[in-house]
Amino acid sequence: MGADERLVESWDGKDYERHSSHQRRWGGGLIEELPLRGDERVLDLGCGDGTLTRSLADRVPQGVVLGVDAAPGMLETARAKCGPNMTVRLLDLNALAFDGEFDVIFSNATLHWIHDHAPLLAHIHRALAPGGILRAQFGGDGNCPNLTECVRRQMAVPPFAQALAGFRWPWFFPGVSEYEELLSVSSFHEWRAWIEPQEQSFPSAEAIAGWIDNPCLIPFVQALPADLRKPFRDAVVETMLARTRRPDGTHLEPFRRMNVWARKTV
Repeated sequence: MGADERLVESWDGKDYERHSSHQRRWGGGLIEELPLRGDERVLDLGCGDGTLTRSLADRVPQGVVLGVDAAPGMLETARAKCGPNMTVRLLDLNALAFDGEFDVIFSNATLHWIHDHAPLLAHIHRALAPGGILRAQFGGDGNCPNLTECVRRQMAVPPFAQALAGFRWPWFFPGVSEYEELLSVSSFHEWRAWIEPQEQSFPSAEAIAGWIDNPCLIPFVQALPADLRKPFRDAVVETMLARTRRPDGTHLEPFRRMNVWARKTV
């Protein structure tokens, strides 16, 4: 299927699996950094297709890993990766209600989908056992500037503008000082926040279009009437391809990844 022929209207774990190699690479690096003994209880927030959740489970063979995600289509793919010490569960991350059950809470490329991080950090702190750590990475200030510009441009064009009136922007991309303020008033007393610039090179138009389609455009497509979904998608993809194309035929998009580490001391 070519870059101009797709329309992904809901979260699809298999499709995401095919087009998320950069997220997996970044998340794999985070997992390698975790100082795991092998018997921890781990919670993966936004487990997606389950690839990183499986990696976490392999790192804690005497422990347990629970992956949670709000998308049934993602969990359908993730369940195929479950083993004796890995389970997944459908759960809205805004409704976390665990109490001291985890030694590590991990999240990769997910928390920018949550608008209000003050209650999220409170839920995470409560879910951790004393001494437990949070390690998360998600979109930060300036993340994916080309995609943001192309989407906003189409949102301002009739008839999309009328159809998306009142639509809530789906991503929270905070700066370091903004996130430090959130952490400073949270229950965490030990924490760090920093932004790591990344540049992602997509090898082809099909590759970058696959990432745009799933997960980026799904909230916009779902908010549009059926007859406007593919025209909106095609307009965004066309402008993105032109904006990000390099002379060698690859496509480049800058990412800025917010990194958060925090420990529960009490």
